[in-house]
Amino acid sequence: MIGNVRVIPSDDAPLVERARYGDRRAFRLLFEQHSPRIYRVALRMLGQEADARDLTQDVFIRAFNKLELLRDSARFGGWLLQLAMNLARDRLRQRRRFLWLPIGPPRFMDQPQTDWTLTATDPGSEARALQDELSVQIQRALDSLSPDHRAVVVLHHLEGLSLEEIAASLDIRLGTVKSRLARARSDLRQRLGRYV
Repeated sequence: MIGNVRVIPSDDAPLVERARYGDRRAFRLLFEQHSPRIYRVALRMLGQEADARDLTQDVFIRAFNKLELLRDSARFGGWLLQLAMNLARDRLRQRRRFLWLPIGPPRFMDQPQTDWTLTATDPGSEARALQDELSVQIQRALDSLSPDHRAVVVLHHLEGLSLEEIAASLDIRLGTVKSRLARARSDLRQRLGRYV
């Protein structure tokens, strides 16, 4: 335990040490072990698969190039998560500079307006449609949060990190994590009130 932060023992340290000395196979093993989590976090933060794949790749490229800056090899997973969250928040801030206007389904000049409704073909299709709608609304609600608020929600509620682990991963105080999480929950309740 470091301060209030629980350090989870990691078997990454030997691989990290080998990767520091240029062992690409060791780094590949680290990538295979940690990339699913980094991708999940990136997808929840950015909301788009292509962006999540790009961010995941960027995280590992930066990690490989800056591996010598990692002081404690056992903290490799947390360090990756911190890199991912920082990159995701930067991209979200850049994205907010642009105005995105929904244009609806595509309509081609030589085709009449298409009916975009689907008909139910089996009894479970309505339940799946409702679940899909809820998933879309949850992602939209997450997208509406500030990058900092989204980060704590994703890490706590979707990745299962404790508040202390989030504070360590984001390099912020525990009180800041708590206040951001409370504010984000309030915002989500407002936006998802009719679904939850």
